[in-house]
This record gives sequence, structure tokens and C-alpha cells, in this order.
Amino acid sequence: MGKTVFLLPFLALALALEVQLSASLSVTLFPQAVVVERILEPQGVVVVYQARGAEAIFRYHDEDLRRRGWVRVKYEVKKDEWKAEYRKGKAKARLSVKDKKGRVEVRLREGD
Repeated sequence: MGKTVFLLPFLALALALEVQLSASLSVTLFPQAVVVERILEPQGVVVVYQARGAEAIFRYHDEDLRRRGWVRVKYEVKKDEWKAEYRKGKAKARLSVKDKKGRVEVRLREGD
């Protein structure tokens, strides 16, 4: 029982690092950056990190989604923006990561 008490803070921290958007879509927050804003939307979430290195943040979220069984079906890079679309069965999701001069905006949406 004593061991459980010591694990509770770590479990709470782990839960705080994951945002569940729906039964099929969740996202783990990038651990090497500070979250300055997190906005839940009807079909997704916007997370703003105080960070540089938007490409690394995109790769982290892309790998997280693919590890959870999502298949990337589209990938596009424009100046300071990375976009991808995913499928998991009939479900669809979109990931967008934008570099905004010291802040990185991540938008993850489910559906069309």
C-alpha cells in the first residue's frame, strides 16, 4: 500500500501529459517544452508551447499518433508549418504545427 501512495503523484503527472479528445483520439504533450495554452475545441485541441523547433514537435506528435495506430495518409510542409492527415479505420484526424517566433502552435482535430 505504501508504494501506491508514492506512485500517485507520478500517475497524476502522466495523466496531465495526455489529452483525451475522443474514444479513438488522444495526444501526449511534448515533454521538452512548456505548455503556455491549451484550448479544447469541439472536434480537437490547440496546444501552444513556448519553444523553438516546430519540426521536432511535429515529429513527436506524428510518431505519437502512429504509435497509437493512426496511419498518416498525407504530409505537407510549407514555410514554418507542418501538416498531416491520418486515418484509423473510418476515423480521420489532422495535425498542424506552426512556428510562431518562439511559440509553437499545435492543432489536432478529428473528423473532416
